[in-house]
Amino acid sequence: MENNTHVPNPAEAREALADIDTAQRAVRDTPWPTWIYPVNALLLGAMTLTFALGDDGLVLLLAAGAALMAVNVLAGYRMGAPYTLPTSRVFLALAGASTMCLFAAFVVAELTTQARPIVVLAVAAAAFYLAGGVVHRRSTGAPR
Repeated sequence: MENNTHVPNPAEAREALADIDTAQRAVRDTPWPTWIYPVNALLLGAMTLTFALGDDGLVLLLAAGAALMAVNVLAGYRMGAPYTLPTSRVFLALAGASTMCLFAAFVVAELTTQARPIVVLAVAAAAFYLAGGVVHRRSTGAPR
């Protein structure tokens, strides 16, 4: 049985919802540590390069993926927001483009044995992520 004695009026409900949105936005726009951008770019590039190794790269791909996840979750815990995505749409788009380079490298590896396109995609994946990192850093400022 519930003991809700106070039923909010529409104005109080709107204000409470606005406060929730403000709190979520504050968490999602928390500045990240500076070191995380190049580390993520390096790990994404390394993951992409593993496709040039053929079947031998699977273990390295999984290891780099696990390292990427661990670094981000641990850094997120230290910041107090381990599973939040930033509000910057440009950052999210560039991080998505970086991920698409990773998937494109998988497709290229299946279609050809040439390593050059995979190296280009690895560089592009890292560059896209670094560009997104610059955008994210400018939108949130330096960590406190």
